[in-house]
Amino acid sequence: MKRFLTFSFVLFLSLPGISQRKVIQDLRQDWQVQRQEKLEKYSGQQSKTIYFVLDRKAKGSNLVIHDRQPFSLFINGTLTRYCQDSLILPVDSLWTLYRGKLFLAVHQEYPIYSLQTLLVSQTFETDFENLPRSGHFFSDFVIIASLLILIALIGLLRVNTGLTLDYLNIIKLFSLKDRDESTVASRIGASINLFFFVLISFFLGLVLMIIFNITPERVPHAENFVFDSLLQAFLRWILLSTLILALLAIKLILIASFSLLFGLRDSVRFQFFNFVRLLFVTTGLMACLAVIYFIFHTQSHSLFYSLLTLGGFFIGIGTLFLFLKLLARSSLPIFHLFSYLCATEIIPLMILGRVILF
Repeated sequence: MKRFLTFSFVLFLSLPGISQRKVIQDLRQDWQVQRQEKLEKYSGQQSKTIYFVLDRKAKGSNLVIHDRQPFSLFINGTLTRYCQDSLILPVDSLWTLYRGKLFLAVHQEYPIYSLQTLLVSQTFETDFENLPRSGHFFSDFVIIASLLILIALIGLLRVNTGLTLDYLNIIKLFSLKDRDESTVASRIGASINLFFFVLISFFLGLVLMIIFNITPERVPHAENFVFDSLLQAFLRWILLSTLILALLAIKLILIASFSLLFGLRDSVRFQFFNFVRLLFVTTGLMACLAVIYFIFHTQSHSLFYSLLTLGGFFIGIGTLFLFLKLLARSSLPIFHLFSYLCATEIIPLMILGRVILF
């Protein structure tokens, strides 16, 4: 069990470091985007293509185009290169080849987010293989945060093995039999349960931080949790995890309120603990897939983004089984239980999915 947890939580990712360079000009200030068949100055608009012009002042330098996702370069309307990571082009050679007319366009499959276009001095050619990239702070953060979560989980196993394994029991999650569970029998406000709620919040926060930083252009509001230093990473992780913990508290209040309204007061602890178990199993599945992606050096942003879709699908399946469990525990009409489930599970999940995925 501990070996499996170690494999699931420790994520290995090595990224190139940052080397010194002499940047003559950042061309971002010259970017243009197309709006209604006209070009206008770029000011943060969502666009898959940006345009810029190189004039005589760029001669004697190198054009550097860098991004974490693949991009296509068009010069004077002709596809010139398809590249990922960094592309370096001597401006003098381009000037000669295209006879002094350099109208460039960079196109990507998804809206541009982290693209860089720089003019760099030719005297620093030896440093071109080490262009501005994400530093080791990302892999450092993932490894340290994973170890902290692993240590906390091992501590919970030693303090209360039965309760912790009950939270991790995927069989009980999809079982329709009414079992005498240690979680349901315990108080929600017990210190061990509160500690576990904090743990799942930080675990889910870590997985989301990884997805947000790999695919910031695909997820709305993900840019608020993108970091460029180790300290900033931990501060934003704490912020995101606290937000998740607050949502868990709102979830509990929602269940308690509607259970009184629908006459299902005895189902509060059962339903809330079932949701926490579902959240932990789903997050663990997403973390395992992320580890596999890292092992095989997967570069596709779509695969990491699909982790969110997979998580949502898994939670949807768990909600269906919760409905069947409530049917087995209660003699109330099906429509009554379905209305209760809509108020406490389905509608809140739809709202959350709308905010995160769209």
